[in-house]
Amino acid sequence: MKNRIQFFITFWVVCVIVLTACGTQAISTPGVVPTSLQTIEAAAEDIIDFAPSGNWDKISADVTEINEAWNNYQSQASQAGASQELQNAMMSALTQLQTAVEAKDAAATMQASNDISAAVVELFALYNPKVPADIGRLDVLERQVNLNVAAKDFAAAEASLDKTKSVWENVKPSVLEHQGEEVATRFEASLTAQESALEAHDDVTLTNEARDGLEIVDEMEQLY
Repeated sequence: MKNRIQFFITFWVVCVIVLTACGTQAISTPGVVPTSLQTIEAAAEDIIDFAPSGNWDKISADVTEINEAWNNYQSQASQAGASQELQNAMMSALTQLQTAVEAKDAAATMQASNDISAAVVELFALYNPKVPADIGRLDVLERQVNLNVAAKDFAAAEASLDKTKSVWENVKPSVLEHQGEEVATRFEASLTAQESALEAHDDVTLTNEARDGLEIVDEMEQLY
């Protein structure tokens, strides 16, 4: 009897260690992302869509919506596990967005909006969303490639593309597990084309391929 009790105690301890080592995400179920964060994400993407055409009335309305949503959410950030660094990044991007919109600077507006998207993806990740946060990161990074190319900063574009490839390798197994073989093949082909265009400093092809990559990332989201 003593040996059996010792066995079960040992077995229980091993189970606890294994589960702890796996981390909370491995055993948690998909969580619900707060509406405020979803609002910020949608409005930031809206701004990137409207900035090139100079629809400043619509953009200003989106900025107001983002500010209100952040004010509603901010008190929950620390409790959800958001670092102060992440919260500061969000607030800095908001400040830059307001400045860029007041100046009607389209390029700076799009960059600030993408910075907001980058921060909000990390906040999404705190809630273990159904769609992996890495897919949101791919969205942000492919947009960043386009922004870098538009600014004629090929070194920055290379860094953004390198990050894109790294994030893709991390999330690829999940995409494949969700019957995403065909999507994965097309995305990898796009990454290869982007790399070739970058080496040639072919900004037109690189921009088009990054846009194609963004559309494929949208398809990835639909797998979940």
